[in-house]
Amino acid sequence: MKLNKSIEGMIPPVVVPFTAQDTIDEAAFRAELRYLIQKGVDGISSGGSTGEGAILSDAELRRCLEIVMEEKPANMPVVAGIIRNSTRDVLHCARDAKAIGADALLITPVFYFGSTLEGNYRFYSDVAKAVGLPIIIYNVVPTNNISPEDFIKLLEIDEVIGIKQVDPVQHAETSALCAALQKGRVYSACDQMLYGTYVSGSSGAISALVTIAPELCVKQWKAFLAGDQKTAMEIHRKLVPIVRTYLKRPFPGRVKELLNLQGRKVGQGRMPNVMPSKEEQIEMKKVLKNAGLI
Repeated sequence: MKLNKSIEGMIPPVVVPFTAQDTIDEAAFRAELRYLIQKGVDGISSGGSTGEGAILSDAELRRCLEIVMEEKPANMPVVAGIIRNSTRDVLHCARDAKAIGADALLITPVFYFGSTLEGNYRFYSDVAKAVGLPIIIYNVVPTNNISPEDFIKLLEIDEVIGIKQVDPVQHAETSALCAALQKGRVYSACDQMLYGTYVSGSSGAISALVTIAPELCVKQWKAFLAGDQKTAMEIHRKLVPIVRTYLKRPFPGRVKELLNLQGRKVGQGRMPNVMPSKEEQIEMKKVLKNAGLI
């Protein structure tokens, strides 16, 4: 499927700040979007795991996307995340995303009951036929993993353009298959080794690390593209200690605390996503300082 805008490079999944009344803090959300855009990112993803999309209502998901569209530059692509458990519910959100103006959809496989290759094919095919937007499969669900071979089958659906991989081994295997067949894109969410996934053929990153350290990630990506592997590796060494502080449960609160510590006032995770302990916050401050982020 031909894309209206190129979807590649550094695409941060934006967090959603909440008020004390547990509603979207729109002013803080806009401030965070402006921060990311000012740092030179290549796109914005809304409604994914980092943005607590699984626990946003359909109305909240829609409102966040509306704000993203209002704030982003005209030429910047927007990827609408959808984490739902039935074709019906995904279609509702996907139609909203298309009406608002999203350039692509980032959709997890259904996860509560899991599925089969046949079920996943029908699921993505039904969404594709009904909505007609490019689809990136978000392969993050342990109960319904999309193998590299299954992804190649799903690429038969014209609207399926890529996959977001969180597992480094599957990322490498999928990248090799896509390169050999000359089709499909692989986006990295292997936060602990983003640089390595670029080397193995990633089209970029849709990763919490890009949200936490957008300027460093953009610099690293540009260095990689320019063949400056020394700079890319130096940045990698700064980023890995940060990753180790948030790839634990509960994930959203940890990411938000790393932003709060940088002066980006995004508040707390939606309950029961508790925030890190005082001891963990001390370690977070240390790694952020070492990376030059505070």
